[in-house]
Amino acid sequence: MTGCAGSPQDEDAIGAVMMCLAHAFGSLSADGVAELYTADADWTNAFGTTRTGGAQIAAYLTELFADRHFAAGRPLGPPQADIRWVAPDVAVVKTYLEREGQQHADGSAMAVRRNFSLKVFVREPDGWKIASDMYMDARDDSTLTRGA
Repeated sequence: MTGCAGSPQDEDAIGAVMMCLAHAFGSLSADGVAELYTADADWTNAFGTTRTGGAQIAAYLTELFADRHFAAGRPLGPPQADIRWVAPDVAVVKTYLEREGQQHADGSAMAVRRNFSLKVFVREPDGWKIASDMYMDARDDSTLTRGA
C-alpha cells in the first residue's frame, strides 16, 4: 500500500506490544497478555487451537506455558518483525522466530520450529491492540512439483 504509514510513536507503541508478547513467551508467563489483545481478538496457533478474546488467549497461554513439553523449547534468537500499514488505525505485523527443544505431547523431540505469525493491530482508545493473531510453522515438504 502506498501513502499509508504510521507515525514513529505508533510504531513504537506497536513495538512495545510486541516486546511484551515476546517477554511473555520468553519468561513463560502470561501475566498482562490479555491486555495486549482486543476483547474480541481471534487467535490461532500453528496446531489449529483457536481462542477468542484477550482473556481466553491469556488463559490458554497460561496452560501452555506451564506444560513441560512447550517449556522445553527456547528461541534461537530474537524474533524478526515487519510492519505494514493498512490504514492509519490498522497495521499488520509479520514475524519470524526459530525455536528449538520443544517436545511433542509424548515427550519426543520436535525439529527446530520455523514459526511465522501474522498479527493485525488496531488502534483502540487505550492504545494499540492485537485484533487477530495467527501462527504457522514452515514445512519442509512441498506441493509444488517444480520451481521454488
